[in-house]
Order: sequence, then structure tokens, then C-alpha cells
Amino acid sequence: MIKVLLVDDEQYIREGLRQLVDWEEYGYEIIGEAGNGVDAIAILEESQVDVVFVDIRMPKMTGLELIEYVQEKLHRNIQFVILTGYADFEYARMAIRMHVKNYMLKPIQKEELSDILHKLNKEHQIMQVKEQEHYFFAVSAVVHGKYTEDDLETVYSHVVPSNQWKYVSIECMDADSQLKPEEQEIVSYLQAILKEFCGHGVPIMETEEEISGAALLLIPEMYQKNNQTEAEFLDALQRRMSHHFSQTFQVYAGSQENSLEDIRKSFRSVRVSRCLYGLSEDKNKVFYEDAAGRKTSFEISESDIDTLLSAVRENDREKIEAAAQKVFAGIRNSEMNLEMISASIYHILYRLMEMVKEFDDETNQQEIFEYIGNESFHHLVMMGRPEEITDFFADYAGYFAQVRSQENRNILDKIDAYVKEHYMEKISLRSLGEMFYINNVYLGQLYKKRYHIVFRDYLNQLRL
Repeated sequence: MIKVLLVDDEQYIREGLRQLVDWEEYGYEIIGEAGNGVDAIAILEESQVDVVFVDIRMPKMTGLELIEYVQEKLHRNIQFVILTGYADFEYARMAIRMHVKNYMLKPIQKEELSDILHKLNKEHQIMQVKEQEHYFFAVSAVVHGKYTEDDLETVYSHVVPSNQWKYVSIECMDADSQLKPEEQEIVSYLQAILKEFCGHGVPIMETEEEISGAALLLIPEMYQKNNQTEAEFLDALQRRMSHHFSQTFQVYAGSQENSLEDIRKSFRSVRVSRCLYGLSEDKNKVFYEDAAGRKTSFEISESDIDTLLSAVRENDREKIEAAAQKVFAGIRNSEMNLEMISASIYHILYRLMEMVKEFDDETNQQEIFEYIGNESFHHLVMMGRPEEITDFFADYAGYFAQVRSQENRNILDKIDAYVKEHYMEKISLRSLGEMFYINNVYLGQLYKKRYHIVFRDYLNQLRL
């Protein structure tokens, strides 16, 4: 409901406004009345108010002085409707300067009031959408550590003060993306149940790109209110989400930080929690702290790695799947900490790149490593699912097979002719690879060798 405050020094005017229309029917709730601007300020400072109907001429403080005070001192986004019995242009001009767009002459007519309420309702909805977009932007900026003081102030205005903060990601795990709910649906439902659970505003945002779900900034006050532990609270949240959407939702909790300004550290640590999903037997919820007790050791069998690389050389998906699962089962069953897990996987990636050098010394190994680090490695380690692991090594096997083969050396001319004809369409290395049956990483290398720039820059230059 839109919250309304009536401000007029004549009580019968206020009573007449109350009785003139059914305010609830229009989506409004009158939360209070005041006989002058000073009393109105006291109410505004203590209560949420969206719209103020205010008389111009009042004792102690005029309506225009009240508007000026609110705009300069309270910094609240409040709509004003001026009421006056004086059809004086000077008042209207002063109101326009204060960005007040609604002006009603006494005696108020029912039809005119109805029109104003319809108009304000539409404007309020638009304003709410804009405020939510601004809020989401501010939360995202704070979480990524690229915020301004205004962003921080916006987020703080929505939260309960705390000295313990944790980024929690709640992600839809079902493989069929067509069945997944829309991002905004997930965010909206999470907002609703958190308001039910906590009774106050909670910072909510969308999850990272390519991940369907929502995230919240968790503080102990949320679960302590109902005498719950953190694990119990997240369990209840996960069950409600899964039941409502008929989908499987997974909870990942990052590290605990002492201030909102440091929440970016917790955000980054959630990626480690995703890695632990593939290395943990508990598939319900995963905490960053689960990694704390793991040992610094290197326990992957080199013979298992050799078997995996051999399967990649042969480009045999079944062998790749079996070998990859054995390698990652060794990691899961070890007591390695996250630093050693990362080091172990990078060791495997390095050996993969050394295989390519045997057949193509001109290959830019740094570019391949960056591609793996920015694209495939994210899915391989951070998602941590068996199918992601197999897909990564199978993709690399296809790339390696085409590096060894000489058959595709002249295919670039054919692809380039297509690009020059269809440059105005949506084109990517992946789509070209699927169309011409060539590995997209290898295709990117061919473009770099011929034109000495990456494909994206080549396409942009062509378009220009």
C-alpha cells in the first residue's frame, strides 16, 4: 500500500479527504494527519511516507516550507500534492521550482482526486522499479568491491547493522535450462520469504552470469531472531525455494567478514565453495569454512594423470570420462586444501599445453592458458560437477586433435568468407566452430596467426 500523510490546518478538510474516496481501493493507506508543517516533520522523521497531501497556508510552517525542508534535510523520495483555496499563479510557480507536479484547488472534487490517485499510483510503481534497479546496482557494486560512497549508503539504508557478513548464493541446479525459473522470479520469491523469515529488508541480488539463482548478504540477526543456527536457517531457505519452484536449489556460503565493505572477499570465496561441491559428500549446502581443515599436500597419482592425458590424445570420450573421474575422485578423497587443489589442476593444464607444443610450436601458450583460466577452468573447478569435468577434457581433446591435423589449415579462407558476408549478424567463435565443425579454440588461434589480433577485435574492425 502507498503510505499517505494528510497535512492541513483545518480538521474538516482532512476528514473530508478521508471520506471522499475509498483510499484502500486505490492502493493507499492513510497513516497519519498533521495540522501544520512542524507536526508533519515529526511524523515524516518517524514513519515511512510515500505521498503527502499538504495545504499551502498553515500556521508555524507553510506547505511550501515543509516541501523545501523535506527535500533539503530528509532526502526522501516523497511525492507532494498541494491543496489550496487560492488560485494564485505564484504558488504554482514556486511549486514547479520544487518539482511538485500535482496541484489541487479547494473544494476538492471526487473525480479530480480519483484522477490524482490513479496518476500517483502509476508514478509510484515506476519509481519503485527504478529504486529497485538502483538498489540492485548498488549491492552488485559493493559485492564486487567497485562501489562509491553513494552505493554503500544505498545498501546500508536497506539493512540491519551488523559486524558479521556473509555472501550466500542460492542456485538452481537442474540441468535443463528451459525448465529453470526466470531470474527475477527467483529474486522476488527470495525477497518475499526472507521478509517473512526476518521481518526486515535483506540485500538481495542476482547471482553471477551463467548461474541461475539469487544471492543474499547474510547476517546473524536473520536467523538468531527465530533461535536458529545458520545451517538451520539456510536449510529452511533451500527447502522453501526447491519446493516452490519444483527445482533443485543448492546453497553456497562464502567466508564471514567483519564489515559490509569487505563482502567482496566473501563473494569471491563462494567460488571456492562451488569447488567443494564436487569434492564433498554433502550436496545440500556447502560452506567456505569446510576447506579450513584440509592439509597442504600433493596426493594426486601421476599415473592417473598420465592415463587422462593419454585419453585426451586419443580423443576418446569414454576413456576421458573414466580417467577424469578417477583423478578427481583422488582429490575428493584426499585431505588437500584449496591451494593445493588449484595447484594440482593447474599442473594438469600445464601438461595439456605441453602436448600442443609437440605439434605446433607457434601456438601462443599464454593465450590458451588465459582461455582456460577465464572460460573452461571456471566450469571445471568452480562448478565441480562430473559432466563439467568430462566436457572440459573432451573439448580440449577436440582442440588437440585439430592442432595435430593438417586438414583444417586452409579452412580459414572458407570461414573468413562467411564472416565477411554475415558480419552484421551475431557471430562468435563458438557458433562458427559448430557450423564448420572446427574447435573454437583452435579457430581463434588460426585468426590470431593470420591477422595478429583476436577474433573479437577482427570482427569489430570489419564491422567498423
